[in-house]
Amino acid sequence: MDTIKDSWEKLQGQRSAMLERARDCAELTLPYVLPPEGYDGTGGLPTPYQSLGARGVNNLTSKMLLALFPTNTAFFRFSLNPELVQQLTEETGAESSQIKGALEDALRLRENQLLRRLETGNLRATLGSIFKHLIVSGNAMLFLPKKGLSRMYSIDQYAVKRDPMGTVTKLVIKEKVHPSTLDEKVTTVCQVVTDGRDNSEMCEVYTCMQITENGGYEWHQEINDIKVPDSHGTTPKGETPPYLPLRWQAVSGNDYGIGLVEEYLGDLRSLEGLMKSVIGFSAAAAKIVIMLHPNSSTDEDALAVAESGDIIEGTLQDIDVLQLDKYADFKVAKTVMDDLTMRLSHAFLLQSGTIRDAERVTAAEISAMAQELEDVLGGVYTVMSQELQLPLVKRLISSEKAAGKFPKLPKVNGEDSVAPVIVTGFDALGRGHELNKLRGFIQDFVGMVGEQAMAQIDPAKIAKRLGHGHNIDVSDFLKSEEQLEQEQQAAQQQQVQQTLLEKGTAPAVSGMAQGMNQQQ
Repeated sequence: MDTIKDSWEKLQGQRSAMLERARDCAELTLPYVLPPEGYDGTGGLPTPYQSLGARGVNNLTSKMLLALFPTNTAFFRFSLNPELVQQLTEETGAESSQIKGALEDALRLRENQLLRRLETGNLRATLGSIFKHLIVSGNAMLFLPKKGLSRMYSIDQYAVKRDPMGTVTKLVIKEKVHPSTLDEKVTTVCQVVTDGRDNSEMCEVYTCMQITENGGYEWHQEINDIKVPDSHGTTPKGETPPYLPLRWQAVSGNDYGIGLVEEYLGDLRSLEGLMKSVIGFSAAAAKIVIMLHPNSSTDEDALAVAESGDIIEGTLQDIDVLQLDKYADFKVAKTVMDDLTMRLSHAFLLQSGTIRDAERVTAAEISAMAQELEDVLGGVYTVMSQELQLPLVKRLISSEKAAGKFPKLPKVNGEDSVAPVIVTGFDALGRGHELNKLRGFIQDFVGMVGEQAMAQIDPAKIAKRLGHGHNIDVSDFLKSEEQLEQEQQAAQQQQVQQTLLEKGTAPAVSGMAQGMNQQQ
């Protein structure tokens, strides 16, 4: 039977070309994300001549982290199965609205519970590193155990195999650990050589996770081709395993994804070459060389030691200053660099580089530009919601259930009574478009017709549309038709009484009303 090390050697050869491209992308943006092969942390890393790539990756990382995992805001919600509400309504005899409200309140507490797990641990910091790797190399892996801290693996630490649908069928990880970090039982069984000193050689740990026949996953670890004790684990079908290999952009039929940097690698290389040339030209142009004509009467030593304000003997015609006369060529390079900077700023959502340089830039123009740039990431949001956000929520639920902090929810007709739904990313982007259309329509309608236009619009329907756009259920605080009718009648009665009071007939009318009530 093949060992995990054998599987690693087979899968490693299939990703060599992808690793080479990923390292090229890292060299022009953030070299430490994926250092050159053989880098041990002691030598220097490549230094790009331009900083636009690094600034773009850091900026987009921050935007993605806030868009997909906003602080103090749930990026998911629990969706109730309508059949569960109907079943509980029939069993208890209560109104469906009361049942639904009570369940939603309880589920909101569970949402906050999972959010605390996200905020209190190191998961947010790990996700920030993952987004950097995804943008640069297109691949990264999240390790989320049920107990302990999360961890990120870069693409040079693992190899993956997927089926045509993109489902992970096999995953192999290679990492080096110090023998002193291993348990005594592990070092004994796996024959790890250790002399108890800090300079012991690092040992290689291989981890393999593969899909089972029933659709679940199982994994174990090996050291020196020997299975590590207590390293075996399984997850049933439908649950998320602890290892989540992620992709920035999924490529059909490919085991690995591609990053945003690779899509714009040509522009980054061009900008890097031009910046290197311009920096060299600037250094040469900044060099000041004064030349004296042959047989000149000016004393070169006096000229060399003269300070500002000194008076020396000489003739101005005897002196020339060396000039490159390359301004026209430099201007062409500067124009091309500006064009490349603009294109890359659009790709990495750098607002400062996308708004035109003009004296008056309208707010609508800035808003339209921002919306256009966000549309660039629409496809990425889809991949992230399916491969990161939803599996992450399911994994957090499994962890809380294992700790006894999350109740096991019943099933209705073989289906889950409660299911997590992602409410950020691509879904939020679509709702944002709808809200902008609604705002624009109302503004244009009122602007063309006037304030009387609002009399033709139903506020309740507008409230429902706004609530849907902001992902808020407004049914709990919108007034019912009976309440509106009662308030309208009360307002009419108050207006009639006010009118009679002004005419001085209110006491008589009030007395007549009391008399009629007594007779009844």
